[in-house]
Amino acid sequence: MWRMTFERGFTLIEVTIALLILTMAATFLVDAYMVDVKLKAPRQEDANQIAIVKALETYLRVNLHLPCPDTDGDSRENRQLSNGISVCKNREGTLPSRDLDLPSHDAWGNPYYYRVHQRAESGVYINQVCQTASVFGSSGLRGVEDLWFCPSSHLFYCAENSGASTCDDVCAQACVNDIDPRPMPFMSINPDSLAPYFHLNTPPFGTVVGSYNLILEDSTGDTVEEGVIAVVISWGENGSTVNSASCNNAPVEEIENCDGDRRFVYHPSGENKDYVQWFTVNQAKMALIKRGAFE
Repeated sequence: MWRMTFERGFTLIEVTIALLILTMAATFLVDAYMVDVKLKAPRQEDANQIAIVKALETYLRVNLHLPCPDTDGDSRENRQLSNGISVCKNREGTLPSRDLDLPSHDAWGNPYYYRVHQRAESGVYINQVCQTASVFGSSGLRGVEDLWFCPSSHLFYCAENSGASTCDDVCAQACVNDIDPRPMPFMSINPDSLAPYFHLNTPPFGTVVGSYNLILEDSTGDTVEEGVIAVVISWGENGSTVNSASCNNAPVEEIENCDGDRRFVYHPSGENKDYVQWFTVNQAKMALIKRGAFE
């Protein structure tokens, strides 16, 4: 007796259902991949922002001053001499990434914007202990203009454009203006040729806030920080069309960060979010306290 077997194939309905399932699975995987790609850059940039602050602190602790912006595209700071004093060539440019051992571009492949205190361009201010810009001083005579010492309290005071009024208001004795509290280098080295040019008394300190500091605000216009000396910005996902050179393309919420003035806005979230990292005088002081560079 012959036993006959029959092989049954797939019906058209079964094939259609199988293809539908495969299509849905493929769509899900593609969507998941695209979401991961979209989130990967912001996650990477969050990590980059943390690294930027650490790199600035490390640079400061090693060199005793902060770097100037890169203005010629070689990823190193650019300085020039002004009356024999080394000053920043420009108050804005790109991040000197090679000096800081950082990537030169953000997670979207666009260069970082780097803005510093505008008086860091001036040989009149960059080496004066009572000027915020002195955080960028690296060579030249170290000045004590507007720095006053009270003999009765043994405290120093910075009085901006007001003589010794700040000191006289709190000091029982006449204040003097001929003492420099900054640590002196070894005698074999010219004491007026080495940083740091700023000190614990450098504004902001007490009631003296300092002149021409960068100002950071939130989206409502409230001040977040006004003792800012340096700002690093990634323009985010739309950085290829919005930057300091093409601010006309910027959405309303980004204009304040690319219009060239001293005010910047920090948006912790949003579709057109700029990644803004800032560095303050107090951070600079803490970095050198950790090193033991202040007496």
